[in-house]
Amino acid sequence: AQRCLDQALDALKSDRVSWLETAIWQKVQLPGYSYEADGSYRLAPGQRFRMEMHTHLGEAEGTLLMVSDGRDLWHAMRPGDGPWESVTRLRLAEVFSTMNGPTGPQLRDEFLQRPHFQGMTPLLRNLRSRLVWARSERTHRAAGEQIHLVGVWAKEEAAKLAPAEEAWPTSLPRQCHLYLDAHTYWPQRVEWWGPTVANGADRLLVQMEFRNPVFNRPLTAEVCAQLFAFEPGDASIEDETASVTAEMTKRAGELTPPGVTR
Repeated sequence: AQRCLDQALDALKSDRVSWLETAIWQKVQLPGYSYEADGSYRLAPGQRFRMEMHTHLGEAEGTLLMVSDGRDLWHAMRPGDGPWESVTRLRLAEVFSTMNGPTGPQLRDEFLQRPHFQGMTPLLRNLRSRLVWARSERTHRAAGEQIHLVGVWAKEEAAKLAPAEEAWPTSLPRQCHLYLDAHTYWPQRVEWWGPTVANGADRLLVQMEFRNPVFNRPLTAEVCAQLFAFEPGDASIEDETASVTAEMTKRAGELTPPGVTR
């Protein structure tokens, strides 16, 4: 199972996939709370990407946007057609400047797995590092032949989420089901399962599908200029650069062996 996940990551390496487009669909079903969302993800060379999701909760709608032009990384939300809210900015050059020493490659990998960077590779890296993948089987579904992987939290992760002497919290995922295309290893579907009542059986809580992927189809410079740009309007902007840079500098110190200059 872990080898299959490694192959999925290998298939998405930047030297193989530099441009990517995919549609995204998500459904969340929790006790007393459920919604659906749909949107798209675009990836381009130079740390450029755009993920835009539109949520539907009853008659209410909202938008979640994460976009990077390679210089600034923006995160914003808005209800309906209203103005942007909760806008944050991260100046990438300043953050990456903390990653020039011997710990740079590891720092960069950790940084690119953070929630700031959404996309297929960060998703798979996160699943690979935090869960133990214990089962793999071939299956046939409407989408064709797939590889079905089942993962559970590693012991240290499970201990953080729920102490061993206590019942597993309701509505908290306990296992993950990942469906890869059997031929390309594209992650077609992710499911999170967990109990909805105390000591109850696991049920499907969250499901996501990544549909109709298009690989390595370059976009024009004009389209990129529009797609990866963001205009916050009159929204208040929270700049996270200083706090993230300080955090990464501290992490570099933790990773540097005694006596080695960073």
